Amino acid sequence: MSNYVWVLKKIYEYIPRRSQLKFVLLFVFISLFLWTFTKLSNEQTAKVTFPVKFTETPDLIIIEDSAETKISLTLTSSGLDLFLYSFKKYIKLNLSSASFNKGTGVIDLYKQKFQVQKQLYEGTIINDIDPLLIEFDYSTLGRKKVEVVPDINLSFLSGYDKFNDLKIKPDSIFISGPLSIIDTLKKIPTVSIKYENINKDVNDYVKLFQINPLLKYQTEFVNIDFSVKKFTEKSLIVPINIINLPDSLSIRLFPQVVEVSFSIPLEKAELINSNNFSFTCDYLSSDFGKKDILIIDLVDKPKTANRVKWEPKYVNYLIRE
Repeated sequence: MSNYVWVLKKIYEYIPRRSQLKFVLLFVFISLFLWTFTKLSNEQTAKVTFPVKFTETPDLIIIEDSAETKISLTLTSSGLDLFLYSFKKYIKLNLSSASFNKGTGVIDLYKQKFQVQKQLYEGTIINDIDPLLIEFDYSTLGRKKVEVVPDINLSFLSGYDKFNDLKIKPDSIFISGPLSIIDTLKKIPTVSIKYENINKDVNDYVKLFQINPLLKYQTEFVNIDFSVKKFTEKSLIVPINIINLPDSLSIRLFPQVVEVSFSIPLEKAELINSNNFSFTCDYLSSDFGKKDILIIDLVDKPKTANRVKWEPKYVNYLIRE
């Protein structure tokens, strides 16, 4: 038993104290770090594989979906740089210099070596590129100009209204995409948008609705613009004119006037009178006097008048030969 205790004491004497253990571990860590840093700083050569991302696709060309394209580069650089390349997401390849023929495109990587070099760390040398030529499938797109249609809901603050027609710029755009899609396309709507309690001019940019992800638009946004004024309600009495009445006949209308009501910009209200409106009845619509009534039509009104209503909508008449 005593021999066993003696052996334990000897072992304990050789175990470093806690402070000594920390020092030993720190020394081991520093040594390991310096050794790793030295190794990574040394110049090495290795083959690294990168996914490819195509950029600068020419107009009217669409790259068809396929398996992920990759290239292998044999690089000479520091060990650290070679290690970091394993985290690089992709290498960009410019399609503007690619050749296109009957649905197959070809990129010459030897010609793009400088562009690839610029995407690597300074001091890295490209020894080899595999493959030197990359082939890919593509489709030719159609191109067409279509009308832009605003999908906009407007509601105005009480007493306010739109003063002029809504203007949209551009009112038509070029789109490109598969012919099967664009051949049937007549219009491009904006995204649905609602303006509430409007009491001032509106000038805004609205995004176009993406009908299909394969379509490319000339622009993604259009400008909408319209003026807003404070309006007032006004009513006038306006005489009714008869048209297409033969010279041999005379006619008397019952009634001979209409009452027209409308909204008008407050600043224009005093300038509008009955002479600015024109209402007519067409004798030809009476089937030569066989019908009992004539419909009243609005022929002319001020451009600034909105929500025009009139009563009555039709009149009785008496014909005298």
